[in-house]
Amino acid sequence: MEYRIQPFANIDDPLLEQLAALHQSVMHNLLTDLGYSIILRYYQIARSDPSVIGFYALSASREFLGWVVGSPDPRALNTRLQTPWIWLFGQMLRIAVTKPGVLLQMWLSVFHAAQSQLAPRTVELTYIGVAPGVQGNGIGRALLDAFTEASRSLGYCSMELSTEIDNLHALALYEKTGFAVKRIFKEGWFERYRMERKLSS
Repeated sequence: MEYRIQPFANIDDPLLEQLAALHQSVMHNLLTDLGYSIILRYYQIARSDPSVIGFYALSASREFLGWVVGSPDPRALNTRLQTPWIWLFGQMLRIAVTKPGVLLQMWLSVFHAAQSQLAPRTVELTYIGVAPGVQGNGIGRALLDAFTEASRSLGYCSMELSTEIDNLHALALYEKTGFAVKRIFKEGWFERYRMERKLSS
């Protein structure tokens, strides 16, 4: 399959909307539960943040195939989701009415994030996903390789990520590319592995 890997900072608005829709369809996590509007806002913030490392894959016909994004300070991105406050208030009101359990999950996630901090010269791989119809074509590996090389070239010594323990497809990719489990933890009702990969210079 023919595709190109592009820097995330260059992604345009229509592709960003496709990314948010793909995230919503393939990711099983809190951001997905918060809904499309918050997912899209998250990636708009990530695109404008110079510390974010990210790439996306496009087919020759400009079909959005997948993405990877991460940051040395993922909490800063989440904090910026709190503005503008009127927009956030409207989103929280919608969630309280339609999915009240998600608010509890969000509080538990904030509590967990406050307890976990990245070591110096570490970058977190926050999200990586590939469209279901094109999985198995090496796109996830190519995106992960691009993220790894960019992290190394920026002077990071290690990468970390969290993934659900039942996400066997992702786990196989991570283990194949040098990630090892550091610990298992509960984040609300999600049970996750915390994984790390050391980067050689």
